[in-house]
Amino acid sequence: MAEVQYARAADGTHIAYEVLDAALHTADGHDIVMISGGTFPMEFYEGHPGFARMLEGLRAIGRVVVFDRRGIGLSDPPSSFEQPILDQWTEDLRAVVDASGVTDPIVFAWDGFGVGSRFAARYPECVSMLVLHHPIVGDAENDWFVARWELIRRNVRGETDGEDLLRAVAPSEVNNPTFREWYLRAGRSGASPASAARMWESVFTSTGDDQLLDEVEAPTLVLYRAQQMTSPIEAVDNAIARLRRVTAVELEGADLFPFLGDVDTMISEIAHFVVGERRIPPPQRVLAAVLFTDLVGSTARAASLGDAQWKALLDRHDTAIRAAVEHCGGTVVKGTGDGVVALLPSATSALQVADRIRRDLALETLDARFGIHVGDVDRRGDDISGLAVNIAARVMAKAGTSEIYVTDSVIAATGGLGPQYEPRGSYELKGVPGEWTLSRYEPISRG
Repeated sequence: MAEVQYARAADGTHIAYEVLDAALHTADGHDIVMISGGTFPMEFYEGHPGFARMLEGLRAIGRVVVFDRRGIGLSDPPSSFEQPILDQWTEDLRAVVDASGVTDPIVFAWDGFGVGSRFAARYPECVSMLVLHHPIVGDAENDWFVARWELIRRNVRGETDGEDLLRAVAPSEVNNPTFREWYLRAGRSGASPASAARMWESVFTSTGDDQLLDEVEAPTLVLYRAQQMTSPIEAVDNAIARLRRVTAVELEGADLFPFLGDVDTMISEIAHFVVGERRIPPPQRVLAAVLFTDLVGSTARAASLGDAQWKALLDRHDTAIRAAVEHCGGTVVKGTGDGVVALLPSATSALQVADRIRRDLALETLDARFGIHVGDVDRRGDDISGLAVNIAARVMAKAGTSEIYVTDSVIAATGGLGPQYEPRGSYELKGVPGEWTLSRYEPISRG
């Protein structure tokens, strides 16, 4: 992140902000000011890969200004709550726009409760375009509004462990311990329980109006996820209906936060709206171990069990694999029907995961085969690509029932050929140049 600077709001409150330079290849850059949601402080933004990817994508469009609203992170606390906190946050945004020297900025807001639209309505000369991620309009008579407020209130009071709230706002990550740890630490660092409670109380008592949406003159892009449950589509429709010059785009997924799910598609839509072309940064390239798994004999097993029992068995299969992968610090990238593709931080962890999955599935009388390769992987959003991915898939296809096949890259990464590896010969892998020496892995001892 960049150097922390401070703007001074009209009431004297100090607002921390940073200016992130545009990517080097951006010739026609536009200034973007981002309004975050929740109590995420700036210092934690790049601690999550999806958040870092979102910022990288925005920087492909132009300079990006981020800031901590009053009461959050490095900014001063609110001096009082006589004025609604949403109005105070709107003035924080004005102070940051003035202090940072941005020109005709695009305001990108994902707070959901109208800081961006309030700012665009009150200071039209300061906004060239407005991008709203999942804006919502509702009041205390809406069941969803009451349920969401109660969920947040109970979480802030410490009456829950955060599981219910996380499941509601980030369903794709609720079982990811790495994300949970980051999310909880960010929330604790962003605001104390007492401050968070007072701010949320003010937020939820200030959202019965239309957030000045019908007074917004700037062209507005609304991005929303129709599967999001705590902020349902009718709440988004209410917001869209009040905007004059609006383009609405539905995104895949059910997460409320824009840095989860398919971040690249979201950035692509913003770039298209701002500069007229779908512009995203290059994929992230990482060195990792790629693991492919596949059930053996699944068709016959499904036929013998029937649909209901087979589905229940597959659910246990998925749970076992995810638990094994996440225990070793890895990520399940996607399912392949009867198996998964996973990324692990090392060859050793990939071997441990494959062996654990094999043993766990055996308890369910399921057999699988496994392929592992270490190489450069391109990460784009939630998906991966590259030659290393293709190689791992082809290696798995050569394995037999309950076998773990690996390439020489795995052997080299774990210290060289040893008794745990049994050479199985050289193979041509479909779509992959050259011949590849494969080995079967079997741990010396299971401990």
